[in-house]
Amino acid sequence: MMNIKKIIVILSCGLIFGESKQLYATIQMLDQVVVLDLENLEVNETINTEFVEDSQCSVWNNENDCMLADSCEWMMGECMDSMLGSLNVPHFVSLDELNGYWFVTAIASGFIAQYSLLDNTFIDAFFVGDAPALLAIDPKNQMIYCSAVGLMFMDNMSDMTPTFESNKIKVLSYSSVGLSSDNEEYIIDSTTPHGIAINDNGTEIYTASNTADWIYKINTQNDEILGFPMDQNVSNPPDVITQRLKPIQCLSVQNKLFISCSAGNWLNTSSGETTLIEGKLQMWNSDTMELIDSINLGEHTSPWHIIKSPIDDILYVALGGSEDYETAGVASVSYYNNNLSINWVTNNSSFDILHGIDVSSDGQRIYASGRGDGNIHVFDNNGNYLDNIFLGQMTMLGGIAVEKRGLPNIGDTNNDLSINILDVIKLVDIVLDSMMYHPYQVYASDFNEDNSINIFDIILLVESILYN
Repeated sequence: MMNIKKIIVILSCGLIFGESKQLYATIQMLDQVVVLDLENLEVNETINTEFVEDSQCSVWNNENDCMLADSCEWMMGECMDSMLGSLNVPHFVSLDELNGYWFVTAIASGFIAQYSLLDNTFIDAFFVGDAPALLAIDPKNQMIYCSAVGLMFMDNMSDMTPTFESNKIKVLSYSSVGLSSDNEEYIIDSTTPHGIAINDNGTEIYTASNTADWIYKINTQNDEILGFPMDQNVSNPPDVITQRLKPIQCLSVQNKLFISCSAGNWLNTSSGETTLIEGKLQMWNSDTMELIDSINLGEHTSPWHIIKSPIDDILYVALGGSEDYETAGVASVSYYNNNLSINWVTNNSSFDILHGIDVSSDGQRIYASGRGDGNIHVFDNNGNYLDNIFLGQMTMLGGIAVEKRGLPNIGDTNNDLSINILDVIKLVDIVLDSMMYHPYQVYASDFNEDNSINIFDIILLVESILYN
């Protein structure tokens, strides 16, 4: 039997391995997700998204049925794959670091795909249609909420015009064997929900319509949906396309809801006049759904994705910007006493349409993806530019996600950062049927690291608890 010294060594190794962090970024033009090592910004792995099913377009023999089918279009008297039919265009990536998964939306093919965080192996893909955009993950209940924008034509980062409109939030559940759905979805009164966020306990979902400038609060317990206009300067109903603020992403932090608004040129259809609206960040009370504060981030800045610092009350905003005005960059915004204030903004003429953004687990490094320049840019939390990795000029980088927790400690089978009797109980269940458990649970259960989970792992875990 292994002695206590060996057990301590194994536990220490688990702690060391758990410090290894990675960054996931979508490469939309190449149908790939790239995995980077945060320590040296080197590429660890490139994953090709190859989960489009075989075309079913040929079964339709008339134009109406063909045009209603996903990824099909009527050409030369036949129903054929559309131009995007064979592409996935991975758009947004989200991590479940409690159970050990990562997920990616394929905005062109209509899929959501599930992978293991342990080794990036493909687990499953589920077709949801309607151009899935952003994700909100509930790791405790293993639920996925996805905004479905419909097909969109994009003039630039701040001007979206939908060609096929969706008003749905898709709902999936997931497990170790893949993704599933009970055909559940939430239907809001506005088109093109893009931004989406979830509160800490998974009881509320928030989404913002990019076309109507309305936000919605969805109760996942009783399915109640409440809608609220975002722009007090325009009294528009929820089903009218306004596109004045053009909200992009939502972020829930305790009882506050933050929304980035790309804004830009706005055509007042009543007067025929065009007005330039500054990019904005809004802060709402998510309990009362009242607007607390709003801050301008500048003309032609086109705020895009947002993320919260893990160490203080600061948000980082990716600024898509404009090439003509050199306004692409990153902004740091504090929220304190219900007030928003800008700490710093870093712009550079070499930045081209910054898109995704995330922050390291210690809050010291900010990472932003360049949709136009093909770089992952690195800043410190004072706004100083530190480094970059170039992934290719024609990559069209999208969403990014940074690991915060890393691998669980060996023996911490429920990944709650504490090893106790609850882990023993969980380990017994995993020994009986490891196939039904999540990647991180299985990883943490192999106490003697012999690639087999059995009674010996239980004995070693009990011994380590008794001797510590």
